[in-house]
Amino acid sequence: MQQRAIETRNRILTAAVSVFAAKGLNGATVDDIAAAAGVNKQRLYAYFGSKQGLFDAALLHVFEEVELFSCRTVKEAQDHPEKLTEILLRGFFRVHVAHPAFWRLLSWANLEGMECVPKLDQARKSENEALRQIYDRAVRMGVLRSERFETYLFSLMSVSYFCYSNRLTWSRTLNLNFSDGEWQELLCREMAHAFSR
Repeated sequence: MQQRAIETRNRILTAAVSVFAAKGLNGATVDDIAAAAGVNKQRLYAYFGSKQGLFDAALLHVFEEVELFSCRTVKEAQDHPEKLTEILLRGFFRVHVAHPAFWRLLSWANLEGMECVPKLDQARKSENEALRQIYDRAVRMGVLRSERFETYLFSLMSVSYFCYSNRLTWSRTLNLNFSDGEWQELLCREMAHAFSR
């Protein structure tokens, strides 16, 4: 693909991520995305085939760009398996703040009942396996309760996602500032206690 075509395709993907994150698949129009990318609709269809194809590409693009388990997080977890819960939860909070489009696109995909693109089947497989090994080591060391790894990881992701996605309503109903680093640290410590042995 020529450099100009690559740049155009990337501009379309960037616009699609922004528009789909804001409006979802059914709320966004191809006209919205084409206008945001500064291209005509035909160019968009030429690269992605359909609105659904563009949504799938945007979701996959963001999924590949986001380091859900950054190298820093995995290294820190390897060095300190006894602090795995806190390390992962802090990492998830960093991702939420840095990549709001990622979580919004995943939410839209799930809310609209879509099947995620098949390529997501293998996404995060190597990172998940690395974390599973650290988790198993922490369990063997006696610092974490023995739960299914999937349950453990799901719990941490759920807590961080729910706090982030509901931070505005919770700040009103619970009178807490969820973006406050001190509150997040307290939550990390309390979750670590919940999973510790």
